[in-house]
Amino acid sequence: MSAVLEHPHTKGTTVTMGNRALVAADGEVTELSGEAFEAALNAALGVMGRHRMVTTGQAAKLLNCSPRTVARILDSGRLPFTRNGETGRRMVDVVDVMDYQRLERERMQASLSAMRQAAQEIAMNDDELASYVAQFD
Repeated sequence: MSAVLEHPHTKGTTVTMGNRALVAADGEVTELSGEAFEAALNAALGVMGRHRMVTTGQAAKLLNCSPRTVARILDSGRLPFTRNGETGRRMVDVVDVMDYQRLERERMQASLSAMRQAAQEIAMNDDELASYVAQFD
């Protein structure tokens, strides 16, 4: 099954059912991967002030980790969640997932900066160790 777009610039363009596409205001069609579609949808909903709830498995894909790791993050209280009334599954707001990811990156960058500073203080930045320190850039 497929959908045929009827916008003047896209007239006759076929998007196969199951594929994702972005149609611009001028009719330009850009096919998207599943991950790109999810990212675009989440960004659009965020800009519109709407929030989208995702499962721990979907949050894991966004964070590039395992669902078990997301479960541990939820259990620790570092990421808020609600339970789905029908299934009891834990659901997470995409905005919270993106905020968590941003904060974790900032925390990791601060830790790396502190490690670099400590290495410099103990003279680990000698020429023979420069390549070792460079791998963290």
